[in-house]
Amino acid sequence: MRASASRVFRALLGEAINDAVRRRIVPAIAVVSLMSLMMVDGCTSCVAAPTIVQNGVPVEIPEVAGWTGMVIFAVLALWTMVLAGVLASDHLAEVLDDGTAPLVLSRPVSRANFVTARLGGVLVISLVTGIILLGGTAVLLVIRNGVSFGAAIGGGLACALGATVVASLAMSASLYLPRIATVMAVLVGVGTIASLNAIGMFSVELGGVAWAIDRFGPPLGTSVVTALSSWIAPTEVPTDPLEVWIRAVAWAVAGVSLLVVVFRTQDIGK
Repeated sequence: MRASASRVFRALLGEAINDAVRRRIVPAIAVVSLMSLMMVDGCTSCVAAPTIVQNGVPVEIPEVAGWTGMVIFAVLALWTMVLAGVLASDHLAEVLDDGTAPLVLSRPVSRANFVTARLGGVLVISLVTGIILLGGTAVLLVIRNGVSFGAAIGGGLACALGATVVASLAMSASLYLPRIATVMAVLVGVGTIASLNAIGMFSVELGGVAWAIDRFGPPLGTSVVTALSSWIAPTEVPTDPLEVWIRAVAWAVAGVSLLVVVFRTQDIGK
């Protein structure tokens, strides 16, 4: 029974990936990714100097390069999360509208397998893009600026968890909202959370709803920066790494669970 369920899921996942690859947005993603890597190449070249004088005091390059690298890496990680949300905004709704989902579900296929396979197709495309962008960026930063590659791996894992959160919530929202509204929610949501994370870590004390979002919401920006904290030593990131990672994993699990529950309550016509 388990082997049969596993084969069904693999077949559904393969179909979901093929559907995602055929999307017209994929060539645009490839172009943007190439342009991003070219920009990263230029930025890392600019930072590759012996020392920088700041307020009359020589600053060692590893510290400056670490801050520059962290900002570049974090922006690309957030872009990957946004990409996952945008792809998820109609990847499930589309097969509901064209009648594919009712046809597939008329066979012995569980709704949980079907919807997680659709989510998996989105994540494969977005995370492959993320691996290319973040991996290329990490290699350039390690070679030119001497930062730790291990921290980049941690940042990539944080990005994957964040992409799972954004994609699963966007896919759940797409069952109730039109595509453009879901895309706008992804853009505003990721931008707001990342901004509050940055303010909460390095700027002023937050209060009210802003504090609650930063403290208890998905740590989209916080988790990436925390993973890269060794790049900006001796500056300390004012977070508890264990708490941040637990919250990142919990939100990823909660996002996928919510998607499964919401999809099970949908009235899907035959």
